[in-house]
Amino acid sequence: MKKKLTMELVKSLMEESYTLVWTDYRDNLDGNRDLLQECLDKRSPEPLWEKAEEWCGDSEWEAAKEIMEKLKERCVLFHDSDEEEVESFFEEHDDEIRGEIYARDDSDVLMELIKHTDDIPVRVEMLSDYDCINSNWWESQGGYRYEESYFGDMVDALRLNPARVKKMLVEKGYTVHGCFPNRKSRDGKEQVTYEHFYQELINSCCGANLLTYIGKVSLKDLYDIGFSFKEVIIPKGNYCGIFSSIYGGGSLFGMELQQDVKLELKPKDRYGFRFRLDNEKSETECSIQHVYGACDSFFGETLRIVS
Repeated sequence: MKKKLTMELVKSLMEESYTLVWTDYRDNLDGNRDLLQECLDKRSPEPLWEKAEEWCGDSEWEAAKEIMEKLKERCVLFHDSDEEEVESFFEEHDDEIRGEIYARDDSDVLMELIKHTDDIPVRVEMLSDYDCINSNWWESQGGYRYEESYFGDMVDALRLNPARVKKMLVEKGYTVHGCFPNRKSRDGKEQVTYEHFYQELINSCCGANLLTYIGKVSLKDLYDIGFSFKEVIIPKGNYCGIFSSIYGGGSLFGMELQQDVKLELKPKDRYGFRFRLDNEKSETECSIQHVYGACDSFFGETLRIVS
């Protein structure tokens, strides 16, 4: 018996779920670090949502169109509906039918892309009221100074005893100026060894360097926390060094961390630490990967983020 063509009938012919967009295991976000950095800058996943919608919109539309064509066939073949009547009904209720199909979509393209994306190399750079540290040749011309200098802030960040740093530099033949207080409470709690610190200094050959910690970050962790967080924990065994993303140079990244290091992140251009994806395709800054020709393993283990 011929049934009246209604939305209830069309819905009854639909499958419980549809996969409108298929994601291959090779599809990922490895080549979209500019987009991911935008999410970090805005402290929101919204740019990623917008881009995913842009990527998937046409595919979803075409998949829904194909499903609607099959529904039309079923209405004609199994429910004795007139072809013109079916076309007219589907045209009149296009948005409603398409909306119902979208509501049954079980594909999650964005999460699949995130799952297939490798952990991302990152830099955590120390910002200071005293700008930066230059090459060892430049700094040593006037002598190293602990007070009111980026050098001093770097010594503090690494939990080094200033008095021991002074002693080491003097023994190596370098000139120092001003007070280098003896902070005995730091002895045995240093983030790096004094010898590694010295080697990093003398091998620095570029201007406008920042103390830079390196590691990798899980994109899923970033996404789950909404790209907004206050601290990161760099694991013991990772490295830090001196690097200039402005000029594309630095030192050895030879300071191995002797303990887990928690770093508090601050907004751009304030004292504290700045979190950056190391994007070798960036057009606005130099990356460690590009300058050093480094692969992902150079960055060590994955860091932890703290909301």
